[in-house]
Amino acid sequence: MKGLEVTEFERVEGGDEAALEGLASQVAEELELAGLTVIREGDVDAGAEIEIDKGADEAGGVYVTWSPNSRLSLAAAVAVRQGRFDEPAIQHSGMVKRIMCEAIFELLRSARFGVEKSGDDMRPLSIRVTSSSVGSAP
Repeated sequence: MKGLEVTEFERVEGGDEAALEGLASQVAEELELAGLTVIREGDVDAGAEIEIDKGADEAGGVYVTWSPNSRLSLAAAVAVRQGRFDEPAIQHSGMVKRIMCEAIFELLRSARFGVEKSGDDMRPLSIRVTSSSVGSAP
């Protein structure tokens, strides 16, 4: 496209990639110890989703997002598609995500992980994990 400059996406490599994967594994273990379901590839549709953004930029890192059961998510999505914005499922779905995000934030903070609310517009209601818990190797 004329006038647009496309920049190449830079990814973390080697030790940095391994550190992100290790941090994500520690987060998963901590959430499971607390009794929460961690969504692994294709096994369940509700629980804590852990994403590793391997970009070598300020948005890179480990993120945690809560996903309610697909029945609630689907009910909210259908209502939005049909323009029924006053449908209770929309508000409830958002509230479930917000409350669980706050709970996971406090849980990880209690376990001494470095956490912050995601400032990324592409990851609303997500938690960014910035460091492993005290005494753990990343």
